[in-house]
Amino acid sequence: MKKILFLIMILAAISVFAGKYENELTERMKVAEEKAEAGWDTGVRSEMVNASLDLDNEWDKELNNVYNLILKKLPAKEKVKFKAEQQWIKDRETKVQKAYDKYEAEEGPRMAGELAASERLSITKDRALQLAKRYDKLNK
Repeated sequence: MKKILFLIMILAAISVFAGKYENELTERMKVAEEKAEAGWDTGVRSEMVNASLDLDNEWDKELNNVYNLILKKLPAKEKVKFKAEQQWIKDRETKVQKAYDKYEAEEGPRMAGELAASERLSITKDRALQLAKRYDKLNK
C-alpha cells in the first residue's frame, strides 16, 4: 500500500512539473518502451539491438512531430535559429560512432552494436523530451 501511495505521489509531482505535451508524449511512448523492454529481456543480442533501434525510431518520429509543432509556433527570426540547432543530429552520429569504437575496443564488436544502439536511443529520447518541454513553454 505504501508503494502504491508513493508511486501516486511521484506521478502527481511529475505532472505538476512537466507540461501537457511532455506528459502526453511520455504516456504515448510507454507502449513502445514496454515492447522494447520485452526485446531487451530476451538476452538475445540481435533482439536487444533491434529493440533499441525500433524504440529509437519511435522516439525519432515523436521528435519530428514536436519539432514541426514548434516551427509552426515560432516567428520567422526564431525559426532560423531553431533550424540551426539541428546540428545536434550530426553530433549524435559522432557520439554514437565514438561509443561504438570505444565499446568495440573494450567489449568486442558484438557488444558494441548493442551499446551504441542504446547510446543513440538515449540521445534521441533526451532531445525529444527537450523539445517537448520547449513546446510546452511556448504554449504557456
